[in-house]
Parts: sequence; C-alpha cells; structure tokens
Amino acid sequence: MRWRTVLILALLGAGCDQGVDPLPPVDPSADGAISGLITYQNWPPVDSLFDLRIVAFRDFPPGDVVGAVLGGLAIVHPALGDTALVPFLVDSLRFRFSLPPGEYRYLAVVHRFGRNIFADWRAVGQYDTDSDPLVPTPFVVPPGDTLRGIDVPVDFVNRPPPPFP
Repeated sequence: MRWRTVLILALLGAGCDQGVDPLPPVDPSADGAISGLITYQNWPPVDSLFDLRIVAFRDFPPGDVVGAVLGGLAIVHPALGDTALVPFLVDSLRFRFSLPPGEYRYLAVVHRFGRNIFADWRAVGQYDTDSDPLVPTPFVVPPGDTLRGIDVPVDFVNRPPPPFP
C-alpha cells in the first residue's frame, strides 16, 4: 500500500519542476462569445420563410442598420453570405457565436419574409430579461470567454416592437 502512495506522489511531483504558473492574462481584444437557446412559436407559412439571422447591435435603437453591419457595430450570425442558415420549423435551437468583446444593447432574431433582401426584414424575437419589451436587455461580452444564458423567445405572431426608426 505504501509503495502505491510513493509512486503516485512521484508521478505527481515529476510534472511540477517549476511550481505553479499563474494563468496567462486575457487579451482584452480577444473575441468572446454568447450562447443560449432560441424557442419558437407560431411559425409562419413556409412560403414566407426566406431567412433567419441573429443580430447583435452595439446601439439601441439601431440607426442605420446597413451602416452598423458594415461598420462592425452590428454582428450578424450566421454571417451574411454564409450559406448556413438558422434552421426553420424547429421548436428550439441552441446557438453560440463569437463577438468582439464589449457591450451590446440589442440582440434580435430577424426574419426575412419576402424576396427583397434589403427591405423584407423584421425582428421576431429579442433578448430581454424584464417585462418592458420597449427596452431590450443589454449584455457585455467578456474577452476570450462565453456569456451563457442569452435566451431569445421568438413568436412570429406576437413580435417585439419594431426597434428601427
């Protein structure tokens, strides 16, 4: 029994020749991520399901949406041009995506309901932890880490108020 204890201690000690190093500092510019669950209700007819995306905005209300996306003040997931889409006709979807660290004031699931890729979009769900749908809940993405619990209810009939001016 003693030889086992000595052997275990010897093996443990063999890997510790310099002591315990502290964890390296987190790079404040390293991307973080968010993850959560999207739950869906009242799916529209299939012929109006052209696209679904998750969009995180730095500002609320978002002013110039196209300018925000092009300027990095709004991050779209999956990225525009990516052929991987948020799936249709599911009860729920777990998601995770990378974001630059910092504060985001609005997270929405947006639905393209028509053929016009520049105009036929509307928010169908938003991240909000209180009962006031007019002011969505902001969140902070930590550098190099994942913020969990960013859950978004989506109801295609009872949509959140339009945030766009």
